[in-house]
Amino acid sequence: MVKKRFLILSMVLMACIEPAEFDVPPAESLIIIEGMISDQEGPYTVKINRALPLLTEELDYPVVTGASIRLHDDQGNIEDFEEVSPGVYQTGGAMRGVVGRSYHITVNTADGEQFESVPEQIKPVGQVTDIRFEYEREREDDFFGEVNKDYFNVYVDATEGPNAENYVRWRMTGTYKIETQPQLREVLVHPGAVPLKDPRPCSGYTTAPNPFGRGTIIVKIGDCTCCVCYVNDFEKSPTISDNLLASNGAFSQVKVGTVSINSATFYEKYMVTVEQMSMSRIAFDFQNLIRIQKEEASNIFQPASGELIGNIKSENSSDRVIGLFWATSITEKVDFIERSDVPYPIPPFPGAEESCLLEFENSTITKPEAW
Repeated sequence: MVKKRFLILSMVLMACIEPAEFDVPPAESLIIIEGMISDQEGPYTVKINRALPLLTEELDYPVVTGASIRLHDDQGNIEDFEEVSPGVYQTGGAMRGVVGRSYHITVNTADGEQFESVPEQIKPVGQVTDIRFEYEREREDDFFGEVNKDYFNVYVDATEGPNAENYVRWRMTGTYKIETQPQLREVLVHPGAVPLKDPRPCSGYTTAPNPFGRGTIIVKIGDCTCCVCYVNDFEKSPTISDNLLASNGAFSQVKVGTVSINSATFYEKYMVTVEQMSMSRIAFDFQNLIRIQKEEASNIFQPASGELIGNIKSENSSDRVIGLFWATSITEKVDFIERSDVPYPIPPFPGAEESCLLEFENSTITKPEAW
C-alpha cells in the first residue's frame, strides 16, 4: 500500500512541473582584433574574428575575412596587410619597427565597419641574463596506478630597460626534436583484414610487388622529408611583470614556464627560448587580464578581473570591439636542457609509424638556427 501511494504522489509531482521559459536578449555583436609590431624582422600579423553567442553549439570563432588593414607609423609611412589565410593578415616586409617610433593600424571590414588602434611607441627593453631549470617530481593517479608526471620549472633573471616604467612580458617557447617512421605505415581495408603497407609519400618509400611471393614490400625511392621534426611548445598564458617587482634594476627568479619530462620531449634535448618584450601600460593591463582569466578560469573563488578593452576603437560601427595592437622591442636568450639533466633514465621513444608533421602538433622540418 505504501508503494502505491508513493507511485501516485510521484506521478502527481511530475505532472505539476512545467518548463520555465525565458526571453533571452540577442547576443551583442563583438569583434576581436589582435596583433603586434616589433623591432624584429616581420612579417607582422593581425587576426580578426567575432565572438560566439553563449548558446551556440559552434566551437570555432567565426573569422572576419576580406578586411583591409593598414599599418601606419608616426613618420607618415604606410604598409598594407595581406590576408594569408581566413581572418589572418600579414605585412610584406616593407616596414620594420624602430625603437622610439609609434605605430597604429586602421581596419576596414568588408561590411564597411572601421576600426583604429591608439598609436603605440616601441620602448627599449632589458635582457634575460640567465635561464635556470629546477627539476620537480610529481606523481599522478592513473588507471593502472600512480605514474610520473615530472617536469622542469624554468626561471629567468633579467635586467630592466631604461624607461621609468618598465612593463615587461616574457614569452617562452620550448622546442624538441623527434623522429618517426612513416615508411612503416599500414592501413586496414576493412576490419579483420590483413594490414596493407601504405607508406606516406614524404617517407621516401613506395610499395612494390613482393618478389618472393604474394603481397607487397616497401622500396626506398628518395629521402624522407617528414621523418625528423622539431616540435614547438607554446606558452598557455602570458608571463608579465612591472618594475614594482624589480630590485636594483633587475628581475630575479621569474618563473616563465614548465617542461614536461617524457620520451618525446627528451628524445634528444630540449631547447628553451625566452623573449623579453617591452610593453605600454595599456598592453600590460590587457595581457594581465588575459593571464588572470586563463590561470583562474577553474577557480570558483576567482575575484572579478575586469573587462578586456584594449586600445582599438570603433570609428563608425555599433559593434563592440575588443583588441590590442601593441608595439614592442624584443631581446632573446636560448638555453638547452640536456637529456642527461633528467635525474633518471628516460625510456626510449616508442616510435610512430606516421609523418612527424601529422603526429605532432606545431611541428616543422626546419631545424632551428640555435639547435
